[in-house]
Amino acid sequence: MVGLDNASPPVLFVVGTAGAGKSSLVTAFQRWSRFLETEVIAVNLDPGAERVHYDAEFDVRELISLAEVMDEYDLGPNGAQILAADLVAAQAEDVAEQLHAISGELIVVDTPGQVELFAFREASSHLIEQLGKEQAAIIYLFDPMLSRSPSGFVSQMLLSSIVEFRLGLPTKNFLSKSDLLQPEDLDRILEWSERLESLEFALYKEAGGQRTEFAINQLRLMQNFSQAPGLTPLSSELEDGMADILTFAQALFGGMGDARDGFAQDIGNERQ
Repeated sequence: MVGLDNASPPVLFVVGTAGAGKSSLVTAFQRWSRFLETEVIAVNLDPGAERVHYDAEFDVRELISLAEVMDEYDLGPNGAQILAADLVAAQAEDVAEQLHAISGELIVVDTPGQVELFAFREASSHLIEQLGKEQAAIIYLFDPMLSRSPSGFVSQMLLSSIVEFRLGLPTKNFLSKSDLLQPEDLDRILEWSERLESLEFALYKEAGGQRTEFAINQLRLMQNFSQAPGLTPLSSELEDGMADILTFAQALFGGMGDARDGFAQDIGNERQ
């Protein structure tokens, strides 16, 4: 059994733009973790989710109904999402108490579809504090289709860095749904994530001008402060990259900085 060493479970917040694959990742990671006999607590913090396919130990929809918020306060979907986030934050202590009462080794949180609802609301900072900021980190998902263009890739790098700065949590970037990409596209995107000069060349070729200069300067600054550089391919469909997520958590919270080979060996032994 692969375990994390802390008494209270660390928390991984899965963050990304709408459609990046957050819910699919939580579903796949929970399923994969059960194969390793690792107890992962799945949490849904998206009140607007129509359905989720993981077993949520806590589901915000049982606390806040988006439809009821819209009716009671005469709001549209966007306004209701914002108010719902604030209403959840008002009960952050109770939410944290419920989660801490659940036995498990790792909490994985599915955040709202619109990244700004989680990253740029004080409600989220308050909830993170209640759950334990020193025991929390971010899994940031890059959208694969947007990542195919240099400007789209850079936009996501900047957004990921802003989210990391805004919430003050260790962050690791993953390329979601990598199985949907052609091999040459995947190789090019990964090269951009590893070699800034390659990304600079592609960006100048695509756009050029002051906008590119600004973006490159920001990337150079952010690269110096990145705690987990690079981009890791991820496929919820194929369960690729799941061990990398657990390795990231182990390195931060469990003191096992080079656990990936052990996970792979565990999987191989189980399947034989």
